[in-house]
Amino acid sequence: MLFQVKVTVDIAKIAEFGHKLQQGELDRSCIRGDTHCLKSDPAVGFSIWEAVSRDEFDKKFAPWRIYYADVEIKEVITPIEARSVLFRNPQI
Repeated sequence: MLFQVKVTVDIAKIAEFGHKLQQGELDRSCIRGDTHCLKSDPAVGFSIWEAVSRDEFDKKFAPWRIYYADVEIKEVITPIEARSVLFRNPQI
């Protein structure tokens, strides 16, 4: 399963968060590619995470969640999967 994760970093925790990232103390194994941040609001970032299930995702994401003021998670699919869905049901 793939998840688009949109977060807003909790500025009060940014120093601790940065330290954890620099020390490699947060598991990045589920993150696919880089996190990208909004130019107009660098505290807002987007990334794609991959996990076998939502439960596994939640477990991997839990240590990260404490550094965010806001979190939005949406399940996403690949472009090839999207094309297949759209061909089967063009009314979407």
